[in-house]
Amino acid sequence: MRPLPVIFLGLLTTVGALPAATAQTLALVPAAAPATALPADLSTLRYDRTDTLRAVQHLFMQRSKATRGWLQAGTGILLDGTVKKVVVAAQPPNQPDYKKDYYENLDQQASQDILVGTVMTGYGLFRLSRFGPRQYQRVVLAYQEGQPLPPYLTRRLKVKYFRLLPIGTRLERARAVQQ
Repeated sequence: MRPLPVIFLGLLTTVGALPAATAQTLALVPAAAPATALPADLSTLRYDRTDTLRAVQHLFMQRSKATRGWLQAGTGILLDGTVKKVVVAAQPPNQPDYKKDYYENLDQQASQDILVGTVMTGYGLFRLSRFGPRQYQRVVLAYQEGQPLPPYLTRRLKVKYFRLLPIGTRLERARAVQQ
């Protein structure tokens, strides 16, 4: 007999015997605990202000790392394009055709690099204005005074930011987990 029909036959018998096997194991499972009633005031189920501040801190940390990446990459590409432009501008005008073609191509690459670097740096500066350290201080102070979080932050706050451990030393995190 070929191995494929044997495997197929084995799978069919396993699937056929599965309901009987699960029925036996289901009988051993104790009955589920009765559902607890939800409190009338559902606001007690929400996160408190310290959890929200910690989540905002984690959000700003994550976004500031990405912002730094955009700024560094954009600035690097922009400087690369600028150096290429300087090299092209430093070449004498009377050159053989093959060198002129090379420097024309280099000039075109420099223009593209400057354009891409400018766009990336501009986007990094935009993100810095929304997720920079000064904006973080403004948001935290306003939230501590009782004002709501800006809409662009509330849209980005996800449950995963609330589940993260508090930032601090290892001992401080261990104490927070034990509480």
